[in-house]
Amino acid sequence: MNYDAKPVRILYDDAKLKEKIMVGIAGRDATLGITFVNLCYQLLQLAIQEHMLEDPDNTIYTNDEISPEDQVRVSRLLWELIWDRKVFLLFGRSSLLGLSNGEDRFVKY
Repeated sequence: MNYDAKPVRILYDDAKLKEKIMVGIAGRDATLGITFVNLCYQLLQLAIQEHMLEDPDNTIYTNDEISPEDQVRVSRLLWELIWDRKVFLLFGRSSLLGLSNGEDRFVKY
């Protein structure tokens, strides 16, 4: 068994990743949305469940972040979803967000 502490690469192609992003966003209340960090964490959890990690055999990942390259892909796909009017940025604060209060959030259009 190998332990790996580096950020994790996910293996979804862009179309599947965009679909997973929409699932993560659509599952949230429109007044709260989801932060980028929380969205990336959810994408990682889905990839773990669906065995869509780079080299998952005999590896236990100890990091809960997707790789910087995948963070760029998620960012780019979020912008495509914004341009397509499927997602928008929710600015402002919410008393329900705790530590995430003040972070911009993404919401289904």
